[in-house]
Amino acid sequence: MDRTEKVLFYLLILSFVGAYFSITVYQGFLLLSLLLGVYLAFKRTFRGGIFTVPLLGHLAVIDLSSALFLRVPEQWRRLLEQNIFSLTYFLAFLLREGTVKKLTEWIIKLSIPLGVIVSLKVLYSYWFEHNIKAFWGGNFIIGNLLALPFFASLYYIFHSQRWIFRFTFLFLAVFFLAVSFLAVERSVILGFLIGLTIFGIAIFKQLKGRKWKLTFLGSLLALITTGGFVAIKNPKVEYWFHLITTKGINEQTLNSISSGRVVIAKGAFELVDKAVKEGDYLKLLIGWGYGPQKQYKNLPPSWQFINEYESFILLTEFINGGLLGVLFIIWFYIAAIILTVRSLKNQNHFWWKVILLSSVWVNLGYHLFTLFWVPINATYYLLLGLIERLNQRVEGKNSA
Repeated sequence: MDRTEKVLFYLLILSFVGAYFSITVYQGFLLLSLLLGVYLAFKRTFRGGIFTVPLLGHLAVIDLSSALFLRVPEQWRRLLEQNIFSLTYFLAFLLREGTVKKLTEWIIKLSIPLGVIVSLKVLYSYWFEHNIKAFWGGNFIIGNLLALPFFASLYYIFHSQRWIFRFTFLFLAVFFLAVSFLAVERSVILGFLIGLTIFGIAIFKQLKGRKWKLTFLGSLLALITTGGFVAIKNPKVEYWFHLITTKGINEQTLNSISSGRVVIAKGAFELVDKAVKEGDYLKLLIGWGYGPQKQYKNLPPSWQFINEYESFILLTEFINGGLLGVLFIIWFYIAAIILTVRSLKNQNHFWWKVILLSSVWVNLGYHLFTLFWVPINATYYLLLGLIERLNQRVEGKNSA
C-alpha cells in the first residue's frame, strides 16, 4: 500500500465511522476520499464493475430531465449531492487487493461497537424524549446504519470459539434488530427480511453438523420472534389494526397504512395523464426531473410538503427519470441479484461477502418503496464495489 492509497484507506475508515455520528463529518471525509480518488484515477488504470452502466445511466437520465424541466434550486442541491457521492462505488476499484481486504475487515469489525453506540442513543431518545432518533437522519437511516453490525454479530455467533462470545453476539444481534424495528418502518423490515434470507442461504450452504443447523434455526427464531414482538406492540401497528377492523380495507385505510402512497401515486398518474394528453412524450421517456413535486404541486394541500412522488420504486423512478430511468433501476437490481448469486457460489472471502451483501440488501429492499437515494447510499455503493473486488481472485487461503 503506497502513501496515497494509505491516506485514502484512512479517509474511508473515518468516513465510515462518521456515518454513525454526523452527516457533515461523514460526507466531509467522503468528499476528501473522492478528491483523492480522482487523483489516483489519473495515476492508475482501472475499470468499474457491473453497476457502472446502470448507476451512471440512472444519474445521467435524471440530470438531463432536471436540466430541461427542473426549476427548484433546493432540488438541484440534493441532485448534486447524489451525483457526487454515488461515485464512491468506483473507489473500491482504485484500491489494491490487499487494501480491499483490510478495508473490508476494518469496516465489519468497527460496525459492531458503532452499532452499540447508535442503538443506545436511539433507546435514550425513545425512553426519555419519547422519540426515535439516532445522531442524524430519520427512522430509515437507523435501519441502514444497524444492518451491518447486525449481520456482523450474526456471523460471530457461529464463528466464535467460546459459548460466552456466541451468547454475547446473539444478544447483540437481537439488540440491533429490535432497535431497527422500533420505528416499525415497513421498508426497513422488508430489507432485513431479504438480508436474513440471503444470510440463511449462506449458513445452510456452509453448515454440515446437525448441532450447528439447530443453533442457527434457534438463533433465527429468536431474532424473528423479538422483531415481531417489538413490531406488534408498537402503537403504529396497533393503530393499523384498529383502522382495518373498524373501517375495513379501502382506499382510505390503504392510504393511511401506506403513509400516503396511494395519494402520492394518484398525483403521479395525474402528471402522466397530462403528459399523454399534451403529447409531451419526452417527459415519458426521461421523466420530470429530480423530485418534481416541489415544482408541480398537484397533490392535495395536505401533501404539498413532500419533495417527490415517493411510491413504489418503478413509479417513483418513472416520474423522476421516465422510461429510461426505470430501465436503469431494473438493470441495477438485476446486477445486484447477479452479484449475490456469484458471491454465494464463489468461496473467496465468503463470509465477508455474505455480511456485506446481506447489509446491502437491507438498503436495496428499503428503496423498493422510497426514492432511490439517501446519503447513506454512498457507503452501500462502496460496499458493492468491495464485494465485487473480493470476488475477483483467490489468494492462498480464504481469510473469512
